[in-house]
Amino acid sequence: MASTRSRGDGGLMYWGLKVLAGAAGAAVVGAAAWAAKNFYESSDADPRPPGDPRPPADRAWHESEESSDEETREKAKERLPRSNACSPYKRASPKQGKMDRKSLLHKLRRYHDNLVEIPQNEIDMAKEVTQIITAAIRDFIKTKKPELPLGELYPDGHVYDGMKVIRADQTSVMAPMSLDVNMWQLVPGEETVLCVPGWCLIRRQNVDYFPMGTSGWDHFVIGGYLSPRVVMKMFIRMVQESINWPSLSHAFGFQVRPAMRGLTAALDVFYGSDLQHRVHITLTPSIRFENLELVAVPHPAIQRAGRPDGLESHQNLWRESFLEAERIKLETLEDGIGCHRVCLKVVKAVTETNTELRALRYEHLLHLMFHLCDKETRWEPDHLVDR
Repeated sequence: MASTRSRGDGGLMYWGLKVLAGAAGAAVVGAAAWAAKNFYESSDADPRPPGDPRPPADRAWHESEESSDEETREKAKERLPRSNACSPYKRASPKQGKMDRKSLLHKLRRYHDNLVEIPQNEIDMAKEVTQIITAAIRDFIKTKKPELPLGELYPDGHVYDGMKVIRADQTSVMAPMSLDVNMWQLVPGEETVLCVPGWCLIRRQNVDYFPMGTSGWDHFVIGGYLSPRVVMKMFIRMVQESINWPSLSHAFGFQVRPAMRGLTAALDVFYGSDLQHRVHITLTPSIRFENLELVAVPHPAIQRAGRPDGLESHQNLWRESFLEAERIKLETLEDGIGCHRVCLKVVKAVTETNTELRALRYEHLLHLMFHLCDKETRWEPDHLVDR
C-alpha cells in the first residue's frame, strides 16, 4: 500500500531550516570572498606615495606587520572624534527619518511597478502559448502513447501564481502520472540506505498478483523501482523527435525549438509579430500519493561530475514538491492585505538581475520570509520598507 505519510507545515519548515542554513552559509562565504579580495588587492598595491624615492619594502614579514599595525593604530586615532561637539556623525532627526523612509517606500513601489511587475498582455500571451503547447503534447500522447496512464496535462509555473517577475518567459507543463497503489509503494528517502530526506523511491510491489507488464509504467522500472530518469528520457524523445513542431509553428504563427539540457524536456517558443518574445516551457512528470506530490527532477548527485557511484545509487529518486503547500501558506499569511508578495517579488527581481545573487533561488527567499514572519507581524503595505 502507498504510504500515508503527510508533509504539512512541519515538513515545510524543516526544509525551510535547511534552506535558511544554506542561504546563510552562501552569504557568509560571499562576504568572506569579498573581504579576501579587498585584502589581497590592498596588500598588492604599492603603499608609497607618488615620487617617493625609497625602494619597495623588503623587510621580514614580522617587521612589516609590526610597523603596519603601529601605523594603522595612529591613523585610527586621527580619525576618532575629539568630542561630541565636533563629531561629524549626527543623529538624524525623527522628521528626517520619516522623510527618508517615505522616499524609500516610494522608490520601492516605483521599482515594483516599473520593473518587477509584468504587463498583463505579456502574461496573457505567455499563457496562451503555453496552453497551445500543452494541448499539442496531450493530443500526441493520447494518439501515440495511449498505454501510458496519464492524467490531464495542465500548465503551471510562477506566471500562473503571480510570482513571476520582470518577464513572462518561463512556464511549465505538468504531466500527472496515474499509479495504482496496489502495484506501487512509496519509500521515503530517509528510510533508505541513502538517507535523503525530501526524496522518495517508488517500489513495484505485489508482482505475484499483478505481474510485470500489468502497469503501463512497468517499462520504466529499474531494479524494482520506478525510475524518473527513464521516464524523463521517454518524454525528452517524445518532445524532441516525435511531435511535428514545424507544422504546429506554421499553424499558430510562432516558432518552436526543442531546448533539451541534461534530463530536462523543454521547449523555447518564440512568438509575437517579429518573434521578439520567448517563453521557455518545461515538461515535468509528477506523481501524487494522497497529499504528497513527487516530481521527476534529477538528484544533484546525478549531475555531479566524476561520481558514477552517485549516479547509479540516486537515479531512482523522486523529489518531493512543496509548491502547493508553499502557495497555500503564502496566501494564508498575506490574507489579501499584506505586502508579502510585493516584498518577495522585489527581492526576487534583485537576485535575478545581479549575477552574484543568482544562486539564491525563489525557494530560498520564500522560506526565509516564512521564518521572518515568525518574528515580524507587521506586514501592511506601509511596512514594506521595514520588511
